[in-house]
Amino acid sequence: MLSTIFGFEMPTRLLFGQGAVENLGFECSLNGWASALIVTDEGVHRAGLTKPVEEQLQSQGVRYALYTGVVPNPTIESIEAAVPLAQDADVVIAVGGGSVMDSAKLINAIRTHGGRVRDYEGADTVPAPCKPLVAIPTTAGTGSEVTFIAMFTDTAKHQKMPVVSRYLAPHLAIVDPEMTRHLPPAPTAQTGLDALTHAIEAIVGIQANPFSDMLAFEAIRLITRYLPRAVENGSEDTEARGAMAFAATIAGAAFNNSMVGIGHAIAHAIGGLYNLPHGLCCALALPVAMHFNLEARRERFEQIAAVMGYAHADTEVVPMPHAIIQGGLWDKSFTAEDAVLRVRQLMSEVGLPAHLIDVGVEVSESDLEVLTDLTLADGSILFNPVQPTREQVKELLRHIATYAE
Repeated sequence: MLSTIFGFEMPTRLLFGQGAVENLGFECSLNGWASALIVTDEGVHRAGLTKPVEEQLQSQGVRYALYTGVVPNPTIESIEAAVPLAQDADVVIAVGGGSVMDSAKLINAIRTHGGRVRDYEGADTVPAPCKPLVAIPTTAGTGSEVTFIAMFTDTAKHQKMPVVSRYLAPHLAIVDPEMTRHLPPAPTAQTGLDALTHAIEAIVGIQANPFSDMLAFEAIRLITRYLPRAVENGSEDTEARGAMAFAATIAGAAFNNSMVGIGHAIAHAIGGLYNLPHGLCCALALPVAMHFNLEARRERFEQIAAVMGYAHADTEVVPMPHAIIQGGLWDKSFTAEDAVLRVRQLMSEVGLPAHLIDVGVEVSESDLEVLTDLTLADGSILFNPVQPTREQVKELLRHIATYAE
């Protein structure tokens, strides 16, 4: 642990727990926020999930506007359309999943520092702290409520582009499992695999450290145990919803410091080209990415398999798996290959497909070339333990595309 210098940062203040959203009014009063812009999408708004937020603002006499124009895989146009509404607001409040929170981060940066979305592409492009931003997730997957990262889609290039800056981090994250309670089974499963991908790639990546390990291993344990329950009966199983909300947040904090890898590079490429949900793209990419990295991180995958095995057995033997891993006390009968197998089993259990063809996407040879280019251009790949060749990336994509070997 002490042989390497490492850092860990999470400047976002976190309020977590059932009913936590009911503290929003007090937070507005505490911080002197008299006006707000709520950023969300039509689905979240129609589901009534902005209502408790609006009620909290009304209870404190906070003036607010509502922007519902966020789209999946947010575009430059959908982000910039909200900026005029945000200019005079004391606080921007994101209510939604990853697309909403990413959009709100960029809206907040532009309303603070000016410019356009494309001006912020890349790393460390936000010049100084931003005005107040509150993130209230309605899914358990992205972890965007505690990260420095926002993604937008350049529709002209069919490419997902990153903005990375510590100044993007929300000032306050209110994680209330009740806000995820009525999420349908399919997006529950997809966003859960997004969180699992964050945790696994955080552990095997080149910037993994003891803090990120501690959070990521616990996230894996929780997701393995509780995601099937949340998918099966999420509206009633509040324990499962709470566990998944916690897992998504701590997995977000983990990868925010250790970064992700080739799984996310592939997921970004697929999502950008075909406009598919990010969690679904992560699910398609994760087992293939794990298999690619097996030899480079064999012991790490053995540890992941052991934690998933303990969690699936529904035993309390490993209440905090990192302590077992750090002490070298995990069950050595688990193999690295078992980790890939257990991820595939979990995907099957929650009804997620294994190939793009399963969701009606047929990948042409020309698309394959484009996807390869997009994957290799994605910054996530820089943190992967193995740097792939172009042919290796293409072969991974072929495997994701169809059953054909």
